Amino acid sequence: MATYRGRKTDICRKVGFNIWGNAKCPSTKRPYPPGQHGPNRRDGRMSEYGEQLLAKQVIRRYYGMLEKQFRNTFEKARTMHGNNGLNFLRLLEMRLQTQVYRLGYAKTIFQARQMVSHQHIFVNGKLVDIPSYTCRVGDVISVRDREASKKIARANHYEGNPVPVYIEPDIAGMSGKIIALPEREDFPEFFQEQQVVEFYAR
Repeated sequence: MATYRGRKTDICRKVGFNIWGNAKCPSTKRPYPPGQHGPNRRDGRMSEYGEQLLAKQVIRRYYGMLEKQFRNTFEKARTMHGNNGLNFLRLLEMRLQTQVYRLGYAKTIFQARQMVSHQHIFVNGKLVDIPSYTCRVGDVISVRDREASKKIARANHYEGNPVPVYIEPDIAGMSGKIIALPEREDFPEFFQEQQVVEFYAR
């Protein structure tokens, strides 16, 4: 199972802000690209291709995906009816690891992936250990009914996590039901999905 092994915060330094909201992200103190010339390059000009590439990298890293997975997801979105950009974001958001992260059972998207692959998560009462599994409206995502699994969710203080409006959480039952598809306002404002569409249209 392929996963990104590099530095997870380098993209934050590149764009100049904390994309995950992690309080310990180095971009909080150093909102400029890494390297000795980083502070001077902060306001440097970028080509149209460079802007599109950066927009793609931000969304790809945000969801913790490799390029091949990301591109395949985009190609799937292109075959769907409606807005390509919104369909693409919805496919990324409806991945099981993303839903586990949204429900607060994991602190990061990377920990969410690990929880799924280590068999801590159920979907509709059945064990699913594929992080890229696509959830649907009506699916119920829950923490496995065993102490080792519940301990992880409690340690991450899932009770106080802000849950998106398209998910109906059951805090006591350690579960959440997807009641609708996410809309554009449910995604981070800094996402530039149209730039990604234009990047892959080259």
